[in-house]
Amino acid sequence: MSGETWQLGPLRVEAGRTLRGVYQVDLGRARIGFPIALINGTEPDPVLLVTSGMDGDEYAGVQAALRLIDTLDPATVAGRVMVCPILDPLSFEAMQTQNPLDGLILRQVFPGDLEGKPTQRLAHFVYQTFIINADAWLALGAAEPGEACTPLVWTFQGDDAFLNTQNRILLQQCGASVGLLQPLASWDPAPVAVTASTAMLGSAAGVRGRADAEAVEAHRRVIDGVLASMSMVPARTAPPTPPVIYTAAAPLLAESGGLWQARVQPGEMVTAGQPIGEIRRLDGGAVLQTVTSPLEGIVLAVRTALAVRPRQRLALLAVPPQRKSAENV
Repeated sequence: MSGETWQLGPLRVEAGRTLRGVYQVDLGRARIGFPIALINGTEPDPVLLVTSGMDGDEYAGVQAALRLIDTLDPATVAGRVMVCPILDPLSFEAMQTQNPLDGLILRQVFPGDLEGKPTQRLAHFVYQTFIINADAWLALGAAEPGEACTPLVWTFQGDDAFLNTQNRILLQQCGASVGLLQPLASWDPAPVAVTASTAMLGSAAGVRGRADAEAVEAHRRVIDGVLASMSMVPARTAPPTPPVIYTAAAPLLAESGGLWQARVQPGEMVTAGQPIGEIRRLDGGAVLQTVTSPLEGIVLAVRTALAVRPRQRLALLAVPPQRKSAENV
């Protein structure tokens, strides 16, 4: 077998092998075990980074990443894969989004700070060790807390024309059915991918706190599609059908607190003026807000939690591409 020994910091893995274990990371106030797998294939590049568990309660992505480690044979991989199945082990153990040591959310503090709070130190470690050493980054996630979403992939467009092209290729060839193209500022870690010159694709499936088989499988299809898109594994017998790519995502927000009752499901197509749901008084009586769709499009995500606060997101809608002018798509 051809290939080269892979040295990533203190970690070393021979060609055709998988190194799997728990790496000790110093966060200042604590040392944590950080799970990782390095899959060293038959070529030194390209390098794909697959992450999950950036928020500690995104379980479907964690399961999909662990299955990738279990099943991907290095002998069949033309390149290298870094898999970080649980990016924030402390929030994972606490079964919540925030790191319990400092209350920070990992995705909001990239690129981190080596001398900062524990979550900032963790972000610095992830950025310096993995993100800057990857050609592409696939981040597996879930719906926002209290929401359900239709399985979708998304990426961003910024000022870097080369990265914009690479991101579009990943979006179009990953095998997903629904894609979302967003501005750079739409996801907190996206700017660090640009700084690292790393292409980036996000996959969202499932709800928080559960690893439903359907959501895990949705992530696995995207992983397989990205590997094939990067020519790291043999191409499919037939090219994947490109996803319907949506733009102009529109969040619908609560005007008051109360009891939320949704009238639509994720993935449902809606028309302008169609009822999305309503907020009622806490006794279930008076309707405080009736929420209708401002556009004709798709429901990407909808709030499933009964309780709602003012300014909280109730649904996320997106405009079908044919309703955008060509220069904006």
